[in-house]
Amino acid sequence: APEKFLKQHIRERSISVTSLNMSPTAETIQAVEVDPDIYGQSGDADKHAEGIKKQYDTKEKLEFYAQVMGDGTDNIHFGKWDGIDLDEPGAYGKASEQMTDYMFNLVRSLFGKKEGDVTMVDLGSGTGAAARRLTKMHPTIMKATCLNLCKAQNEIALNRATELGLQDRIDVFTGTYEKCPFNDGQFDLAFSQDAFVHAFSKLQSFKEAHRVTKSGGAFIFSDLMCGDGPGVSKDESATFANTNMVNDWLSPEQNVAACTEAGWVDATFVDLTPDIRTSFKLMLNKVQEIIERGGDGISEDLLNAYETNLASRITQVDRGVFKWGVVHATKA
Repeated sequence: APEKFLKQHIRERSISVTSLNMSPTAETIQAVEVDPDIYGQSGDADKHAEGIKKQYDTKEKLEFYAQVMGDGTDNIHFGKWDGIDLDEPGAYGKASEQMTDYMFNLVRSLFGKKEGDVTMVDLGSGTGAAARRLTKMHPTIMKATCLNLCKAQNEIALNRATELGLQDRIDVFTGTYEKCPFNDGQFDLAFSQDAFVHAFSKLQSFKEAHRVTKSGGAFIFSDLMCGDGPGVSKDESATFANTNMVNDWLSPEQNVAACTEAGWVDATFVDLTPDIRTSFKLMLNKVQEIIERGGDGISEDLLNAYETNLASRITQVDRGVFKWGVVHATKA
């Protein structure tokens, strides 16, 4: 059964972000390998789920992501950087919220139900940052339901909702978006921000999103996807997938095709790849700042591995190893 959590008060923090002045090359940067027994492709859905928990739901990883992606908050999504000064305090957090707003504004016109109260589900909701942002900004969102695998993140989600007085409009469930604990046709909007990259099966995930969405409803997700740059080998793409809890590594075109197969109509990809490069650069900058300060309680090995891997990610974006963007669709 899905598990709901008691609500507690946790205070949010804010840490500034400074600019990065470096351009690593593919020839000089190599990614650090991680334990394939934990993060590799196992072919076992239960083992895959346990690996995701280890990637996100330990005390050290929660602190790492809060500092590196959240500017000291719990918003750990990639950002949309239009009009944001990279050197301003809290730049990454502002870009993450701007991406959430962009997605909702893009999809809201697709609702069959254009007036009155809206219900939405955030699939792979992490610490619930997107649900909180949208319910706070849009009074017409009657209920935002978060579904997420990681219990510690879910506790944070409800704690933050209570702090903001949104506990009556936000529910949090523990579970997988590949087997949603919800009724057919329960929501107007299925939403997901940077979470389906970890799906054991994209097709199954998209089918579940379709099942729980009302007829006339809409679906939108942002995600890191497989690129098709010249000179990018299958082995290089497989190496990323096999070290980052990526079991079903699809290109934008394949994601759109999987959405269509799952029953979605007019599935469309919007390419936002330049923004992911900026996100990686700001993350690398933050990691280097933490290292210079002595680690802030995060292990040296973890910080050094992320420093090397993020530098590699930037060059891989330039070479077309990755794409990042949004897919949106409707339900007939």
